[in-house]
Amino acid sequence: MNKLMNAYRVFDYFKKAGIFLSGVAMFSMIFLITADVISRNVTSKSIPGSYEIVQNYLMSLASFTIIVYAYSSGVMPRISMVVERMPYFLQKVLLLLMLAVELIIAILFVYYTLNYSITGVAEGHAFPAGGILFPIYPFLFLVPMGFMGIVIEIIFIIIKNILSKKQLWITFTKRQSSDEVMDQTYVS
Repeated sequence: MNKLMNAYRVFDYFKKAGIFLSGVAMFSMIFLITADVISRNVTSKSIPGSYEIVQNYLMSLASFTIIVYAYSSGVMPRISMVVERMPYFLQKVLLLLMLAVELIIAILFVYYTLNYSITGVAEGHAFPAGGILFPIYPFLFLVPMGFMGIVIEIIFIIIKNILSKKQLWITFTKRQSSDEVMDQTYVS
C-alpha cells in the first residue's frame, strides 16, 4: 500500500500542475476579456482576435487541465444512499463494476480524442484571429491528456479498493461512509 501511496503522490503533482495551469488560463481570460471591453469602450475598437483566443486556447486550457482534479475530489454524482444499505460484499462489487464502466468510457474518450488530435496535427488545424491563422492542434491534445488523467485516477481507485479489506473508497483519499449521506444538502 505504501508503493501505491507514493505513486499517487507523484500523480498528485501532475494534478496540482493542472490546477495551476487552469488558474493561469482563467486569470488570462478575465484579463483579456476585461481589456477587450475597456478597449471597446475607450477606443471604440476591439482587440483583434481576443474572442477566438479565449475560445480556442484559454477555455480548453482552463477546462481540460482541471478535469482530473474535479473527478478526484469526489464531486461527481453518486447513488450512495441506495448502495450503503446493501451488504458490504455487494457494495464492493457494485463500486468496482461502476469504476470499470467509468474506466471503459474514459478509455474510449482518450482513444477517440487522441485520434482527432492526431488528425488535427496532420491537417494543420488552425483558426483565424485578427487576420492571422493560429494553430489549434497543440491544444487539441489537452482533451485526451485530461481524460488520460481520469483513467489513471480510476486505476488508482480500483487498486485501492481491491487492496482494502474493510473500507470502500469513492476517491483515492475519500472513503464511503454513512455520515456523508447525512451531510449532503438537498435543494427542493
